Amino acid sequence: MPKIVDYESKKQEIIEKARIVFAKRGYHNTNLSHISKKCGIGRTTLYQYFANKDEIFYHTMGSTLEEIKSQVNVIVLDEQLTFVEKLKEIIHKLTEEQKHNNTFILLLEVWLVLKRENNETLEKLKEYTRELKRILEELIKEAINAKEIKPIDSKSLAETIYTFIETFTLQRTSNYLDSKVKVESLNLLIDGLKA
Repeated sequence: MPKIVDYESKKQEIIEKARIVFAKRGYHNTNLSHISKKCGIGRTTLYQYFANKDEIFYHTMGSTLEEIKSQVNVIVLDEQLTFVEKLKEIIHKLTEEQKHNNTFILLLEVWLVLKRENNETLEKLKEYTRELKRILEELIKEAINAKEIKPIDSKSLAETIYTFIETFTLQRTSNYLDSKVKVESLNLLIDGLKA
């Protein structure tokens, strides 16, 4: 009797295992053989679920970014936190050591590789990061309206915070500074904005 495989469950399993491969090898150095080996299936079986490496990568990153977005939304909706505390908590959540640590590194790598192309996968990934920046910007606007922080260009500050998160992630391997020290430094900058 043939083995019955739940298509969506198997696809999600491939995404989870591909996340590990991409995190370890990077986007550019990963091929379908690496992913199929990690999944314990043949390359041709991968094609039953995904058209190519880009599609696997998009779904892998999309899944990770959706998790991040969900975690950020929980913080944003927490009515017990002030807007400044929410900003700090989001920064902490995005820079703490979890399975999405390599998300920003992978995004940067892909952007560098695909920057010159008009690539659908790249555009979808950019949309996820624009959404995260938009959430930060809205939170900053709310903090200004609540008079928790001084009036400031909310779009510029959101971009600065996001850039910090990307840079922090990239520098993590250099061990230049302890992660807590970096986050505390950014928290001091945010505290300096208080009204």
